Amino acid sequence: MAAKVRVGIVSWNTAALLRRCLAALPSALGGLDASVTVVDNASTDGSAEVAEEAGVEVVRNSTNRGYARAMNQALGRSSADVLIALNPDTEPPAGSLATLTERLLAAPGVGLVAPRLVNPDGSLQHSAYTFPSPLQAAAVSFLPARLRTGRIGRRLWLEGAAPHDRPCDVEWVIGAVHVLRAEAVPDPRQPYSERWFMYVEDLDLCWRLARSGWRRRLEADVSVPHVGGASASQAGIEPRQRWTPLSYDWYAETHGTPAMRRWAAVNTLGTAWMAGAAALTSVHGGPVKRAEVLQLARLVPLHARFALGRPPGPA
Repeated sequence: MAAKVRVGIVSWNTAALLRRCLAALPSALGGLDASVTVVDNASTDGSAEVAEEAGVEVVRNSTNRGYARAMNQALGRSSADVLIALNPDTEPPAGSLATLTERLLAAPGVGLVAPRLVNPDGSLQHSAYTFPSPLQAAAVSFLPARLRTGRIGRRLWLEGAAPHDRPCDVEWVIGAVHVLRAEAVPDPRQPYSERWFMYVEDLDLCWRLARSGWRRRLEADVSVPHVGGASASQAGIEPRQRWTPLSYDWYAETHGTPAMRRWAAVNTLGTAWMAGAAALTSVHGGPVKRAEVLQLARLVPLHARFALGRPPGPA
């Protein structure tokens, strides 16, 4: 008997991108027995109408309920064997989701697979990471470039070092495309934790799968274009400013407050070091380099707040 697949998409004012995503879905799914549900978070740009025109199930929320809650509306309580969480700013190529589903089902110990994400121009979009830790934070900040981009950097999946060039097990992958084994999901009613409005729910899911003994894999020979940050940019959200406090809340929840403070302390010192190093080279670096210095400088007090204080709480 063929496996049943449920695809969930959360839309918030992404009509143009959603149209392209939905147009790509039939060929991306191939011959899978799949249903598609779009949950619209009170868009004002006609996103819900775009989904209705595509002939998929549409759930209209009267307010913006955030990503995790809306995705749980799409995927929770489903009887499908495979759950696919898909961002509307992806455009999955022909056969891509079918291949990912087949590989998931062919590997009984795997709970989640994800593709290699690429930017619209075809360049690599870093999407796989090790779980956050003081060691990983120290490597990002203090390793010389030749080590950061070498074997150590590849082992720690540091940006600019891990090539995403072969299928392999990973610790966590961002949630632009998550292909999940339904039986692996810790809570079938809520695949994603609703503690957070947006961000870190993908990290948290991968952590919970790991704790339950389920492997997570990057199927790097399957590429999916992803714009990235389509909804966040409309809300005026700078990703690192938003992700950072939420990641500390997640870290405190999973490792405890003392461990969170130690991680924040390493991040504080490391970001200050990088800001200082960038400032030394910014004189001849032009406005782009100066913008980098300012961005890093703004993150230092943010990290320090959590090194010295309490967890931020959910948001």
